[in-house]
Amino acid sequence: MSVHEEIESSDGGERYIPQRVPSAAEQKNDQESLRAALDVIAGVHRASKAAQGPAPQNRAQKVALDKALRVGEEKLLRRWAISESKMLPAEPFTDAWQAQGGEGGAEHQVYVQLGVYYKRNNLNYYGTWLSYLHNLLLHNWLFPETGYTFLGLMDVDGFLHSVVSQKALRGIRGATPEEVAAYMLPFDFVPLQNSDYINANFGIIVSDLHHRNVLVRDDGELLVFDPVIYLQ
Repeated sequence: MSVHEEIESSDGGERYIPQRVPSAAEQKNDQESLRAALDVIAGVHRASKAAQGPAPQNRAQKVALDKALRVGEEKLLRRWAISESKMLPAEPFTDAWQAQGGEGGAEHQVYVQLGVYYKRNNLNYYGTWLSYLHNLLLHNWLFPETGYTFLGLMDVDGFLHSVVSQKALRGIRGATPEEVAAYMLPFDFVPLQNSDYINANFGIIVSDLHHRNVLVRDDGELLVFDPVIYLQ
């Protein structure tokens, strides 16, 4: 199936239509909280004023649309999280994270407890919450061994973050580019550049599959952590 839909807008151009993940990825999702959060923001992308115009034709238009949509997404997500007790307190996470040295990168703050990673994501790599939650769905579909559990949301200094958990699995070394390419081939992903892979049939790009994010276990199997996955 295609993740793209084309509908003509009133001015003759292609109307903006929110992208959807492959149906197999949606069907694989058994997390009620993740499903509910997606339902909350889907309405923003279908019905908000920002979504009524034509599809973006360049990067600047895409950034502007994402910025407008994200305002509506966060307003409704906050309301949902509070009503469903999914707005988590920030202080316990911050304390545990700092106690373990403040580990993390450009998007995640991470700590580990009882064999589980807890990760707080600031969405630096995603224009909208829809694209971020799609990333979770696609990761869990493609790489279930290292799948995420969506725990809820968190306000950190006025900014909305996502909180997920993930098994703290270990590898003995980083994978080589050749090992990663061989691992991705059965999924119909082919290399692009800079550790990125594409499945043209589904329009899915998986980025950052370098040796720090793809580890080799002692039995030779590969473990994929923290790739950036998005739809074309």
